[in-house]
Order: sequence, then C-alpha cells, then structure tokens
Amino acid sequence: MLTPPLLLLLPLLSALVAAAIDAPKTCSPKQFACRDQITCISKGWRCDGERDCPDGSDEAPEICPQSKAQRCQPNEHNCLGTELCVPMSRLCNGVQDCMDGSDEGPHCRELQGNCSRLGCQHHCVPTLDGPTCYCNSSFQLQADGKTCKDFDECSVYGTCSQLCTNTDGSFICGCVEGYLLQPDNRSCKAKNEPVDRPPVLLIANSQNILATYLSGAQVSTITPTSTRQTTAMDFSYANETVCWVHVGDSAAQTQLKCARMPGLKGFVDEHTINISLSLHRRSRKRAQENEVTQHG
Repeated sequence: MLTPPLLLLLPLLSALVAAAIDAPKTCSPKQFACRDQITCISKGWRCDGERDCPDGSDEAPEICPQSKAQRCQPNEHNCLGTELCVPMSRLCNGVQDCMDGSDEGPHCRELQGNCSRLGCQHHCVPTLDGPTCYCNSSFQLQADGKTCKDFDECSVYGTCSQLCTNTDGSFICGCVEGYLLQPDNRSCKAKNEPVDRPPVLLIANSQNILATYLSGAQVSTITPTSTRQTTAMDFSYANETVCWVHVGDSAAQTQLKCARMPGLKGFVDEHTINISLSLHRRSRKRAQENEVTQHG
C-alpha cells in the first residue's frame, strides 16, 4: 500500500512521463527531424518521393524545392501546408486527421446543405473550398467534377506484388509461374516444390558456401565447400548445379567452379574452368581478327 507522500507524487510522476514522451526528440546528424518534432527518419528518405514522416514534412515543397509536389490519390484530400493525404470519406467525420484541423471545422456544418445542389454521382463532402464531389473506391472524379469513372489501380506502384489486371471498379492481382497468391490477394509467395523438401538458402562468403534453411538453421546433410573470396555465385535449379567464381592469388589462378547438388544433400562432381585463360584466348582471337580486317 502506498503511503500519502507517494500518493502525492504520482500525479507529478505521470506528468513527467507524459512530458518525456511528447518532448521534442534530438535526431542524430544522419537523421531528418519531422515537423512534429517527435519522429526522426533517415536523411536518405528525404525528398525520395515517398512520405515517411507522419505529417509528410520530409516531402514538403520548402524541403524539396526541386521535386514535384506529390499529388494525392483519387478520393483523397491534401492537408493544407503538408504532403499528408487523408481519404475524403474521413472529412467532416468529427475526428481531426490533418494537423491543422482543415479536415474539420464550422464549414462542415455550414456548407453541408450545398452538397445536395451539387449533383455528385457518388458522394459529396464540405471542404474549406466549398462542397466537393468524390467517388467510391476504385473510381476517380472526372473533369466535370461530378461524374465518376473507373480508376486504374494497376497504375499505382505496389498495388500488386507481381501481376495486376484492372477491372471495372476493382482490380485482380496474380502471380507468375512458381508463385502462389496469398490470402491478402495482393502478395505472392514461392511454391515449395516438392512439398516435402523445405526451402534452402545458399550463402557465399570469403571462406565457403553454406546451405541453410530459411529459419537460419544450417542444413546438417550439406558439408560447406571450401572457397576463397567468392565474388559471384549462381544456382541452376533444373540441373541442381551451383557455380561460383573462386578468386586466386593471380589472374591466372582465378577460376569458375561448378558442382552438382543432387537433392540438395551435398556437393558432388565439382569441376573447374580457368576463366582467365579462356578470356585470354578470346581476347587474342579477337585481336587477330581485327588485324586481319585492317590489313584486308
């Protein structure tokens, strides 16, 4: 049980905690401080065309004078003085979404009656500029400011992770061969074939090539092959063959090595191609061909 002095301190402690949470943060030299003085983002994210700050201040015109002002998507409202976009359906709903409150205010009540006279095909909402029409999801407002037409969601990057087909009032995502559409109907995941063989990840470093499960556990049946400064690696699933560039002490000792991995259970039939000699012969042959052409 708390004593009276401690009970008196509780409101003070609560106030201090709240102040600490809301106090402006000091961002590191490699970070950009958002206008809300709370959020810090990487400076590399500033003026990259994507809103990373909650208020969109990392893409504001005064911060990015050389970049084009971002346009909100159809049926979205641009909060004044920021790059923040909110759905038109959330205007005048009694909840402030824009930091300056421009999505709410007296105009919501005063201009509501004007919406009925505007003749919008789908919806109407009061704004500071007067009543404005907007459309159902997957439709966009036409030049007359009243009628709605299907919006091509496939033109927006990231709508689907792979394939996208626009339909009237909607869209359909799909996946390329070897991938399955996920429950969100947008993203794709690689098929695991055969189903009894878990996916294996090949990792090349300066010392060897490792085979691990996606969980990070090393495949116990595969002994890592010894390599040296592997600079490139590729895997042929059809042939169950892995190839890598083995860097030697000299150009003549740099080699292209390949090995089969039947059933992903180990490296067999390893063979070597001396790429430096192959390239040397090819270069010499081209030089001879050029010399013949010049004298001809």
